[in-house]
Amino acid sequence: MTNRRYTLMQVTHDLDIGGLQQVVVNICKSINREKFDVSVLCLRNLGAYVPEVEGLGLKVHFIPQKESGVDYFSFVKAAEVFKRENVEIIHTHNTQPLIDGTLGALLSGVKTIVHTDHARNFPDKKRYMFAEWCMSHLVYKMVGVSDHTVANLRKYERIPHKKLTTIPNGIDGGKYQVSIDKNRKRKELGIPHDGPIIGLGVRIAEQKGITYLLHAMPAILKRFPDLSLVIAGDGNLVEALKQEARELNIDSHVFFVGPRLDMPELLKLFHLYVLPSLWEGLPMVLLEAMAAGCPIVATHVGGNAQAITDGYNGTLIESRNPQKLAEGVVDLLCREDLREKYIRNGLQVFRDRFSADIMTRRYEELYLRKG
Repeated sequence: MTNRRYTLMQVTHDLDIGGLQQVVVNICKSINREKFDVSVLCLRNLGAYVPEVEGLGLKVHFIPQKESGVDYFSFVKAAEVFKRENVEIIHTHNTQPLIDGTLGALLSGVKTIVHTDHARNFPDKKRYMFAEWCMSHLVYKMVGVSDHTVANLRKYERIPHKKLTTIPNGIDGGKYQVSIDKNRKRKELGIPHDGPIIGLGVRIAEQKGITYLLHAMPAILKRFPDLSLVIAGDGNLVEALKQEARELNIDSHVFFVGPRLDMPELLKLFHLYVLPSLWEGLPMVLLEAMAAGCPIVATHVGGNAQAITDGYNGTLIESRNPQKLAEGVVDLLCREDLREKYIRNGLQVFRDRFSADIMTRRYEELYLRKG
């Protein structure tokens, strides 16, 4: 094998706060720079992670959007970027980047296309699934972030088995080993209560099932009257959920703190991380919580069970069930020994299976067509 460097471009919607975007950033941070000259192309927007990527000395390219309507020729603009930067390998993330990236690759002569599906609720829109089936014949590999995601791609999109593989997400665990002044952090977030803090940091959308956590709160507050719930993130349901909290008369215990870049500190503040999702791939937030030593209660959906073994490094419960969610939270808050067990085992599971280095080495094999 030659020692030359390969030009690799990550193609994403944006570099805003989110799990998909963290995968892109973590690949950029942990990739072998002696083998790969890596850059990023954003198709819709830039985002909060741009300074972190540029701080690594990497280029972030951006295709400006039309003022109105859909740009059906953005793949041509992507091809121009690929040609200008002499790109040899592209790694696309989710549907639009797959379509624009693959068509752009055909126009510009890029030879290797790797795609990652970061999971969604299947069946998706028929036109999207048909487009992905078409594109699957042109890419080298299609990666699912969990076995559940790969099974859905096989079932609903009929992606050929030889094209599919699973690579679990990975993160930089060192980022989550921080020390904080917990009293100061409470004050910073405006939390007046002295009791336990449970929370999550996600996109505030239907998928995350936050309404079920709000409906579980009255039962949780009966056992822990000074408990606080911190919800970090942004999305289309923020105002509706705030109104729901008021209607449930729990709004004085629920704190919507917006999108955050200090999640490692929040995870050190939380007594529990609670993820009430309705569907998932392999959520980065569970890996973050394990790396930070924050005990987890999550729903048994999608790839969650690929990271969490119920009773070993977290509690898994059925989705859409506020009563079971409340029981899971209360039980874990009452059992310090179980929380310590989850922390200890969660750190071990993370180190063994979900580090950014493990994830990136597997992607590097695909980039070089060895996997």
